[in-house]
Amino acid sequence: MIGKCIYTIQAFYSGTNWVEMNGDSVYKDFGVPNKTLMAIAGATVDTCQNCDNSGEEVNSCENNLLVHDMLTSGYKTGQDVQPPYKTSGDIGKGKCGFGGSDDTENGFRTATGGINKDRLDPKYSPHHQLHYSAYTAAKKATELFLVDQDIGIINELKVDKFIQIFGLVKRYQTSFGFVIDDTGSMGPIIAEVRKICIDIVTNVLGTANAPSNYILVTFNDPEKHMHRLTTENGVEMISALDNITVNGGGDCPEYALNGLKKGIELCKDKSTIFFFTDAPAKDASENQTVIDAVIEKQIDLRLFLQNFLCIGRRKRDTSGRTKRDAGSDPYSLVAEGTGGTVYRFDTAELGEIIRQISEEIFPSATAIVDMFEIYSDDDDYVMFPVDNMLNNVKITVIGADSVDDIDVESPFGSILTAENTSVLFESPDKVVVTVLNPTDGVYKVIRTGNNNWSINITAQTSVDFHYAITEESDDGNLYKLGNPIIGERYTLLFTVYNLPVGMNVSALRLKTSNATTNYLNLVQLAGDFDSTYFVSTTLTSDQYEVSIYGTDSSGHTWMRTSSYYIYPATIRLTSNSITDLYKNTVGNVSYTVENRGSENETFVIDVTDNRGLLTGQTSFTQLISSNGSTEIIFQITGSSLYTTVTYKITVRKQGAVNAIVYDSQTIYISPDIAPTCTVEKLVGNCDNVNTTSCSGVTWNGQATITYTTELSSISGSTGWTFEISSEHPSPINISASGDCCTPSAYLTVTDTNSNFARCHFYLGNVLPVEISTKRLLTTTEQIAIGVIGGIIGACLFASLVSGILIYRKAIKPKLGASKINTLKSNSYPHQEKCDSKEQFNNVSVNLN
Repeated sequence: MIGKCIYTIQAFYSGTNWVEMNGDSVYKDFGVPNKTLMAIAGATVDTCQNCDNSGEEVNSCENNLLVHDMLTSGYKTGQDVQPPYKTSGDIGKGKCGFGGSDDTENGFRTATGGINKDRLDPKYSPHHQLHYSAYTAAKKATELFLVDQDIGIINELKVDKFIQIFGLVKRYQTSFGFVIDDTGSMGPIIAEVRKICIDIVTNVLGTANAPSNYILVTFNDPEKHMHRLTTENGVEMISALDNITVNGGGDCPEYALNGLKKGIELCKDKSTIFFFTDAPAKDASENQTVIDAVIEKQIDLRLFLQNFLCIGRRKRDTSGRTKRDAGSDPYSLVAEGTGGTVYRFDTAELGEIIRQISEEIFPSATAIVDMFEIYSDDDDYVMFPVDNMLNNVKITVIGADSVDDIDVESPFGSILTAENTSVLFESPDKVVVTVLNPTDGVYKVIRTGNNNWSINITAQTSVDFHYAITEESDDGNLYKLGNPIIGERYTLLFTVYNLPVGMNVSALRLKTSNATTNYLNLVQLAGDFDSTYFVSTTLTSDQYEVSIYGTDSSGHTWMRTSSYYIYPATIRLTSNSITDLYKNTVGNVSYTVENRGSENETFVIDVTDNRGLLTGQTSFTQLISSNGSTEIIFQITGSSLYTTVTYKITVRKQGAVNAIVYDSQTIYISPDIAPTCTVEKLVGNCDNVNTTSCSGVTWNGQATITYTTELSSISGSTGWTFEISSEHPSPINISASGDCCTPSAYLTVTDTNSNFARCHFYLGNVLPVEISTKRLLTTTEQIAIGVIGGIIGACLFASLVSGILIYRKAIKPKLGASKINTLKSNSYPHQEKCDSKEQFNNVSVNLN
């Protein structure tokens, strides 16, 4: 919630005209309850005029704002709040757009161009010149939102909660409690539960996140609970976790809440408890007792339930059907009553869930330095760099039988021992060595045995990085995407955080699944706030490990490795059309699924939504040939209960659990149905017609307008005519006609709720007049033309002077203000006469 608030605050300074009016000052009333904001532009007020949206004319949008004493938004079409339709009739004005290359439907409802200040790039941000002012204002506003003594949220939150959210305190005075079901039905998953619990302890061992003690409680039936261990020694807890075996049970429900209650009793205040079971609670009557105990001690409760609790699993085995337990079960009620969290999982998902939770609840600055795989026929050592920004370097070796299999050599060539390292211990399938205050330089991990090893080097540090995969579009801009497609070229953007003076970034290392390593030079992007780098490359492997490196202020190599791999997909998922959704109507959404792999494959495409508004088919199984594709169409019903609906479409291989690619979109549900305008018939062709003869080639067409809300106007662009069969009831039939001097004509329909639709009568491209160069004019001909031109010019000047005098003396006094305003709001075909200067200024002159 805090993240959403901060995003909204920062978007305010980029996406509205506050900065244009007030510079980098903060609007202290914005977002504060019981405050009245300054005037906001009404729905019918045009706030911007057209400007260049391509970024080619760099300063085109600098003065596009029409209002300077009221707030207005830069609307981005396609979002859940859409801009009002243009109502003034002036095609060159409208509501301000967001603008830039990401605003793909810019100008459709808004004026072209926009006012966003997100970036310094004019192709993305029309008001790029105000980027730094918007940044400064947003930064100051964020600080006010968080810590201001009057309006900061720190005043509303308990201090403990605030510092926990932002990782501002060490967790020394808390416990980590593990409450685990050890009945027989846990047999298929107990090994995975043991492993992830051991990983939790290993991850915090020797770090600022290590708790003051560890608690282990198991529960069973008929034994309600067993207190197995309370210890301050993480290695001892690892051993106890590894010794958990399953037994007993018989019937399905267990004494789960009694076990949980015992764990709460043993833990210190503000501790974290991890609870695991595959069964319902036999002792549901203890529900409120557990809730009260959790609240009293402010326990952070994490409840892990296998996807199908054992009753559900037996039903599935006998009937072939499955049913998740409802949200009214005791676990859900405990979570709801305490602010705890329920995680429902398949065994294969448990490791990833725990990894994400660890990042959330352990607010450490842990970074991966490097990762290695050593096989039996490889060299018996690996080397890794330690820079002067690292603390608590942790070397985790999976596959070693004991500490005797491992030697760690310092940069001075000496072997580290238990005496000169802070932590050196064995766990069931790993050996971990931690060095609290390492010396800069290159370390070596030496294998004394012959096992296959997986080595992970992590450390506490403030220097880390994030990367994004982007793709260049036709307009030359880079767009962030999810899974890349194998064999295609992408640009990787890197943001390096907290890079100190003297520490540089030089290159990227990409390691593939078959141990091939690519080294690519990184190019730095100019910017004042982050160190941003990029490189373009073609991704040809199915997996990449991503690392960056450079040198620190001491001249030593430094390296950071991302925990997120790049997995290029063989599937491309492309949106063809997303419906305009209206209350009580059904809309179609269309996607194309392409198989870019070398094999014919069967894929399963699933669609889900957050409102339960999908109707019809939502799961599709398709055999798609290599380099082939298929179209998927699904339906969503607009509901009057909601203003938005978010759907997610995923693609996976048949038989696989994890999705290869996915897409998610939010659709606005309009409370009323917009009118439609459809061209039914169009007769004529203006291709290859010369502008000198365009008036002699005619065309005609027919269109149909449908509507549910009363129409307020039907208007057409200039140079053609249309006739309306009848205005009531819907549908309305339109007859259109014109000549090839107007080969492109628009009919715009607007209803009383400002919804609009548009028909486009397009007849082709008219050729310009060709200038003949067969013969040059003689001198006599040139003089004659000059004399004639001079005479015509003198006549025109005299006519203009006479016209002005006539206008001032005769015409102007007879025209009222309302008449002039009416004239200004219309455009007049060139065939009509001009009765005033204002009218003359509104003529669309056809120079032919």
